[in-house]
Amino acid sequence: MKLTNIPCSLLTSLFFCGLVTAPARCTTIFQPGTDESAFESGGFVNASQFVPVAMMSSSLHSVGDQAYNNGLQNSYELSSGGVTTHVLGTHQLLQRIKELQALDYLHGLSKTDEFTKAIAVAAGDKVKSVVQIAKDPIGTVKNLPMGASRFFGSIGEGLKEAGHGNGSKAIENASGMSKAKARLAFKLGVSPYTDNQELQEQLTNVAWAEAGGGLVLSAASTIVPGAAGTALTAVGGNQILQNQLIDTPPNQLRIMNRKKLFALGLDRDQADAFLMQPYYTPVNSTVIVDALSRIGVSAESFLKEAEKADNPEDAFYFQRLAQLLLQYQRTVSPIASIHVKDGLVCALDKNGTLVVPVSLDYAIWSERVSKRVEAFSSLLSLPNTKVKSLALWTDGQLSPRLCDELGKRSISYKSVDLENLASK
Repeated sequence: MKLTNIPCSLLTSLFFCGLVTAPARCTTIFQPGTDESAFESGGFVNASQFVPVAMMSSSLHSVGDQAYNNGLQNSYELSSGGVTTHVLGTHQLLQRIKELQALDYLHGLSKTDEFTKAIAVAAGDKVKSVVQIAKDPIGTVKNLPMGASRFFGSIGEGLKEAGHGNGSKAIENASGMSKAKARLAFKLGVSPYTDNQELQEQLTNVAWAEAGGGLVLSAASTIVPGAAGTALTAVGGNQILQNQLIDTPPNQLRIMNRKKLFALGLDRDQADAFLMQPYYTPVNSTVIVDALSRIGVSAESFLKEAEKADNPEDAFYFQRLAQLLLQYQRTVSPIASIHVKDGLVCALDKNGTLVVPVSLDYAIWSERVSKRVEAFSSLLSLPNTKVKSLALWTDGQLSPRLCDELGKRSISYKSVDLENLASK
């Protein structure tokens, strides 16, 4: 099915920016004014409207009571260890907080007698090059072939080339440590591919003590309060997918993802252009490919746009778009085709609804947004198209004014909590 006769100029980037894990809904966060004809403008918002109460403060950190909203994204003040930094985006803020909690736990664990004994046992089987790469998947592995710098599994590929001496033992140890590290990271609610080098080193040491030294770790709920609930953030509550990410080495995940993309009609070059993109961790790429595979239509246009990511935040943004589209198919209607026009990802379902997935913190009725909404709504009046209705799906919050304006233009909207989806 083709989306015909729709000028590219009309499909501009509607709300194309922002990352968030807060649930989306129509919410009055601040009062922009009483003039009904005026546009809303950004301003200060209560951080507690977006950040869970338990994450606002602890002995390790505090979040400023107010954040600044630019009309789409929130900028927060995060204080820790006497230093205050500005963090853009709710998801990024929550990740930073969880990393602080994880580091605190790991530092404490490394001082215990149990850890000291376990790491001493594990030290006898260590292969220095393996451990060094494991601690620095972004630094050391930069020397590997381009595109593999964020794939921890490339350790195994490199060691296979040795093929003699203790190589097989090193590979076995690296594989066990890799699984232990991924399992530990998910318990703590953080990514095993984080670019926080201190956290990488601590995760690696504890994982080696567990895999090679028999260290026994506590359940997630006793490691970090709330970690059991936040560990599934990256995979949208899909326990099956999380287990796959833990049990499958990253290089094997890449092979698995490549096969799924082949099944969607992509050739080797097209698949690898996405899978070897350096800003996508194995978590990002696996979640995206899993969602697109389940949707089951051509993903070429989506992946070509996703290849343009030039930072980890972009990679996460496309992950959210794929998850939103999958949830739409699960709960509303099968998707017939996916399109990208002028940077706007959209999908046409089998009932003729054109749905646009967007990821943001809090969107208001600004002049910029109004122009994009007008262009979007004009699609309904075009002749000879398959578009019968319009829908906006988001993981963020919308102002009541924006919800009202969408309704006036016959654009439906849906709030999706991607963190609490059932495993399917």
